[in-house]
Amino acid sequence: MSNLRKGVWLLRKGHHRPLLRRIRRLAWSDTIAVGLAYDPRVPVAAKIPRAQVEVRPIEEQDIPTFTSMPPAGSSRVEALTRSNARNLLESGLRTCYVGLTQAGPVYMQFLITADQNGRLLTVFGGLFPPLAEDEGLLEFAFTLKDHRARPVMPAVLLRLIEIAREQGLRRVVTYVRVDRPSLMRFVLRVGFAPFVGALWSGGASSAATWRSSHSSPASSRSSSGLGTSKHLPPRGARSTRA
Repeated sequence: MSNLRKGVWLLRKGHHRPLLRRIRRLAWSDTIAVGLAYDPRVPVAAKIPRAQVEVRPIEEQDIPTFTSMPPAGSSRVEALTRSNARNLLESGLRTCYVGLTQAGPVYMQFLITADQNGRLLTVFGGLFPPLAEDEGLLEFAFTLKDHRARPVMPAVLLRLIEIAREQGLRRVVTYVRVDRPSLMRFVLRVGFAPFVGALWSGGASSAATWRSSHSSPASSRSSSGLGTSKHLPPRGARSTRA
C-alpha cells in the first residue's frame, strides 16, 4: 500500500489526527536507532519472565486482529501501528509469526530471511542492509493493547530466536529506536549486542546513515569501528520498532 493509499485509508476511517501526525513526521522528524545482533546458536542465559504463548506462522484469519482500525478517537499510535501492520502484511513479506494465548492471537512479528532480500528492499527502500544467507531480521513487533501488561513479547521473541537456530541462522538482528529505553534494556538483557547506529531522516533527504560498513552483510559482523555508508530509502520510509 502506497503512502497515499495509506493516508486515504486512515482518512476514510475517521483518523484525521494520525494522518496529520504522519505527514508532520515525514516532513520534519529524524529517528535514531541502534542495530543489535544475537547469535541464536547460543542459549539465552538470562532469566526472562514469559507468558504461556504458542508461536506459529500467521494465518489468514489472524490478520484482521492486527489490522482492523480502532474506533475514531482512539490512540494515534494505535491507529498508525495497525495501518503499518496492514501495509506490511500486504507487502508480500513472508514469515510473520503470531503469539497465541487463550484469547487468541495477541502478538505479531516478522523474522525475515535472506531469501526475501528483494522484497525487503522494495518494502523499506534500503532502510535495512541486505541480509546474509545465515542472517535473520526481527522486525515489527506488535502486541495488542489489552495484552501489553503480560510478558507476551519476551516469550515470542525467545521462541523466534529458537526458530532462527532451527533454520540454521547464525545471526539475528533487530533495530531499536533510542527513544524506546525499556525495549533497549530488554534486548540487551537477552544478550543482543549493538553493532551499528542508524539515522533515519524525514524531510527532503530521507537518508539513512549506517555508522558501520555495510558494503556486504558479513562485513558488519567484525566491524566494531565506525565506517560510513548510506542507503537512501524512499521519502517517508518508516518502520515501527517493537
